[in-house]
Amino acid sequence: MRAVSAASVVALIVAVLVLGVLDPVRGSSVRTDALGPDNDETAAQYVARVDPPSGDGDRWALVSFTRSMRADEIAPTVDGIRVSVVYAHVPIDRVQTPLVVVPVPDTDSVLASSVRLAAGLVPPGRDERGTAIATVVRARLQADCDCAAGVLVRASVPELAALAGLDGIRAVEALPGDAVYGRFAVAPLYPERDGDAVQPDDGPVPAS
Repeated sequence: MRAVSAASVVALIVAVLVLGVLDPVRGSSVRTDALGPDNDETAAQYVARVDPPSGDGDRWALVSFTRSMRADEIAPTVDGIRVSVVYAHVPIDRVQTPLVVVPVPDTDSVLASSVRLAAGLVPPGRDERGTAIATVVRARLQADCDCAAGVLVRASVPELAALAGLDGIRAVEALPGDAVYGRFAVAPLYPERDGDAVQPDDGPVPAS
């Protein structure tokens, strides 16, 4: 009985950690071991508070793009830096669409097909509208749309600092050197995010 209980506790802890990465809840007080804008921040406020990477050693960092990209554009945009996660998001005006997290092993072919792979990871809708949204999101991802909103990378501080100055890069936010993968939340800065942080969900869902 004790063994079963211990296993259950471990499983619960792992589930909580995974959910923290896949579906993070961000508050204005969150700053440590979290990447991306807070819920109440505009894009300009977030970019202004992101400090240039400094120090030494390798760091986990969220790289935000100036526009949504095709998967095959990611590698040249980040200048060949190793990408660990791609954050795929289908932008639809006045429609809240799900963020899809695509882990990327150290394989160029997976990175280049990450947007299409995201189609198989779209969660089902919880109601009729949600189902319609999930359907159109899957269709666009399968078509390899310009839907890569940002990436998680691990690189040296000089590499990250250089990356922050490249064309196509909106922001590079690095964590402290002791941050552990799987133990920090990520809320990507969507390229279309500009003024109000909260995207309204009152628009019509397109057919495809």
